[in-house]
Amino acid sequence: MIINLIEQKSNMKRNLFYFGLEPLKARYTYQLCKEWMPKTFAEYPDLNFVDIEGDFDPDCEIKVGAVLDAIGRGKYSLSQCQNFLNLLYNDKVQDGDIIFLQDYWTPGVEAIWYALDLYGYKDIKVYTMCHAQSVDEYDFTYPMRDWMRPYELGLDKRLTGIFVGSTVHKEQLREAGFEAPIHVVSLPIHLKQACGVLKDWYTANGDEVEKKNVIVYSSRLDKEKNPFFMMRVAEEFLNENPDYEWHVTTSGKSFRSMLPGVMDALNEMAKEQPRFKLLSGLTKEEYYIELSTCRVQFNSSLQDYVSWTVIESTMFGADIVFPDFRSFPEFIDQDRLYKPFDLQSAVDTLETAIANPRRHFDISETSDLGRKMEGYIIARDYDKEINVWHEKEYCEELLYQDVDNKIKERTPQLELF
Repeated sequence: MIINLIEQKSNMKRNLFYFGLEPLKARYTYQLCKEWMPKTFAEYPDLNFVDIEGDFDPDCEIKVGAVLDAIGRGKYSLSQCQNFLNLLYNDKVQDGDIIFLQDYWTPGVEAIWYALDLYGYKDIKVYTMCHAQSVDEYDFTYPMRDWMRPYELGLDKRLTGIFVGSTVHKEQLREAGFEAPIHVVSLPIHLKQACGVLKDWYTANGDEVEKKNVIVYSSRLDKEKNPFFMMRVAEEFLNENPDYEWHVTTSGKSFRSMLPGVMDALNEMAKEQPRFKLLSGLTKEEYYIELSTCRVQFNSSLQDYVSWTVIESTMFGADIVFPDFRSFPEFIDQDRLYKPFDLQSAVDTLETAIANPRRHFDISETSDLGRKMEGYIIARDYDKEINVWHEKEYCEELLYQDVDNKIKERTPQLELF
């Protein structure tokens, strides 16, 4: 059934109509939209979670696009909007209900606003997660800003709240004219569910995981991730550290990039340097094991609002080396940040991390808290802006005071397994 109604027990309950992203298992979107967010809203029995699904081929590959295929994204979103309009036409939507768009780019929603207005609805709250958009000069949508900005600001006028990962992104949105309340919540990882992927592996290996002399790079190979700089750092680092390997990973069947020349350079380097290894087709479990056993996750991004790579890496105990740029200084220790984008500084910071290893569980814990705050803000109609990076204790207190959603005492990371 395309539209999945979950536990509809009472007409008095408010509906939460959830427009998820394509549940592509090769990306983070399957876990996010089919596991983590449904689990988030399951904590609120006064909400009736309605998953608005779209037409989707689970075997489709990304032909053109960064995170998801450009055509596939449009087809999925448009079919979601059509399915919601069918609910609207059949009187399944009522004032007081909520729409949550998992991504700001949800083509077709203008047909929903048009119908809601003409049908006389007065109180439909709308929330969305904004992952990037055209406000950042390094984002792949920036060249589209001339036509996309009117869409972005038009949607802003309908919104009850926007969720973003970092303060710098909120500031960019404000400078571009966005007016809706903006909550800084990191990226919405479900810590316990994500850690549970390796429950059996940790049980078999015990709490002491053997670290390998491996540096991991997990970002996409598109322009905003600065892959040519990554390869320069890898080359220099491997020359200075003959007992180390550098692993570039992807869950896709093969590596791909929209940046001309990068694939030729990547394959040529792997051919010339046997310790520079390309790992493709990794399952989620294989990727998480890679993160658990590596020394450091390296990042070279020009544009990243927090980054799934840093959350998942720190969740499994990897150290991190990231550029002192954009969102990263807000939550990463200063001695793990290198001068952007300085080759020697990057190599020196890697050497520092190797010589003095450290875990950063607070990053994934705060991101998990941000996910819970998304649920709280939507379910409790909370309209004051919050920032989990700056107000962690306040957010914990809000959840604790909520009679229907008491948070448990903080659990040490390894106890999650």
